[in-house]
Amino acid sequence: MSLLSNRSAMVLFHDDIGHRSQKVRIVIAEKGIACNLEVLNKEDLPKEILEINPDGNLPLLVDRELSLYHSGLIVEYLDERFPHPPLLPVYPVSRAQFRLILQRIERDWAENLDVLENANSSKPQITKAKTNLQKNISNSLAMFDNKKFFRNDEFSVLDAVIIPILLRLDHHQIKIPSNKASKPLFDYIERMQDVPSVKESFTPLEIELL
Repeated sequence: MSLLSNRSAMVLFHDDIGHRSQKVRIVIAEKGIACNLEVLNKEDLPKEILEINPDGNLPLLVDRELSLYHSGLIVEYLDERFPHPPLLPVYPVSRAQFRLILQRIERDWAENLDVLENANSSKPQITKAKTNLQKNISNSLAMFDNKKFFRNDEFSVLDAVIIPILLRLDHHQIKIPSNKASKPLFDYIERMQDVPSVKESFTPLEIELL
């Protein structure tokens, strides 16, 4: 049976351990979006998926005629199509500031974690990515404060992006020293695991491994 034929509902094709897929699942759960979730093996994607997703990336969102296969674009699309609750600020200046932080997290954190999640990464690539990720997170400790969520009083897209990365540090043997400077980071991780949308986003494999 075709994965894509006769689709009237939105569907998210995702892998069951990748941080980018969990990010999108958190957004879907936070907004209460009716969306079918289908797990695929990112190392063996069906031909029909590759035809609409030439990069071979997961997650992939299919909403009728629209196909999106960049997790950042998927999140922005969902936030615009389902505006309540908003996950990006309404005002242009605040939104731009959020995007600057997202760009930094993408470059310094997410892209290094992508290397660790890629089965084809070499040992030197993995070692470098681990070193970079540990250093970049350690250099970002001052960004964590006493607010309930990341630099905000309400759950935002920043939380959806950041918490899947932080929850994978132990799995990839990346250690952040426990001290006064890192306490806000560890407090944040503990708080976020109690957020309903984060709880709902876990796959059985993530529950087992993370």
